[in-house]
Amino acid sequence: MGIVIPFPTKQVLDDELAIQLWELVMAGEIGTPEYRRLDAEISRRKAMVAPRREAGGGRPWG
Repeated sequence: MGIVIPFPTKQVLDDELAIQLWELVMAGEIGTPEYRRLDAEISRRKAMVAPRREAGGGRPWG
């Protein structure tokens, strides 16, 4: 019997957030609470990924 890993249905992919943000920009809704929320979430995710990239020395193999 195999191990079943639940699919993360609640987690929104980074690409989906970027698309939603772009749609708000195209609709002229820059500065709205929804725009600020999406922008903050994208910035938070980028900040979480950045230290991991630096720890590897900037090389993909180590």
